Amino acid sequence: MTLSTMRFARSLIAAVIIMVTALLFLGWYILSPRLAISQLSDWNTEPENLIALYDRERVRSAFEQQMLPQVDTYPPPLTKSVVLDAMCDPRAVRAFVVEPYGEWQFAAATGLPEELATKEPTDVMPRLMETTEDWEFERKGISEFIASPSDRKDQEGNSYRFERDGLGWRLVAIELTTEIR
Repeated sequence: MTLSTMRFARSLIAAVIIMVTALLFLGWYILSPRLAISQLSDWNTEPENLIALYDRERVRSAFEQQMLPQVDTYPPPLTKSVVLDAMCDPRAVRAFVVEPYGEWQFAAATGLPEELATKEPTDVMPRLMETTEDWEFERKGISEFIASPSDRKDQEGNSYRFERDGLGWRLVAIELTTEIR
């Protein structure tokens, strides 16, 4: 093998490695947000495993910023703290993602302690879940994206802000369509 043939082979190998790396990055960039949403909305995932997919304290803080002042005066047993704990429960976070058009009370009710979760939060039975399969992803560089349901142009749904965690994503905030009252 001549020196020029060896150089050509090395150049070809380097080009193939660069192309494969670029394709892997592009695949990650396009598919990983969908994977993050699907992991959070999987009904078969145990709640304790969902905790790794979101930052509970930051999600709680985002919910608290969306609360009207009247929530501070909620009487026991449903105090502001209990409502925030319920909304940040893994089962509630999953419900928020599964039902992005739904009222926050329905999702929060799934996170209430058993002794408080005695009936539907609005006493309306039965109700239809407002789910989606279609998501729109707004990128904020390679370290952040916002997911929003996109199947109903006439109806706005909640939005979900994720930040990169290694090669994965962690949910850090849920922006509701209505304030928590």
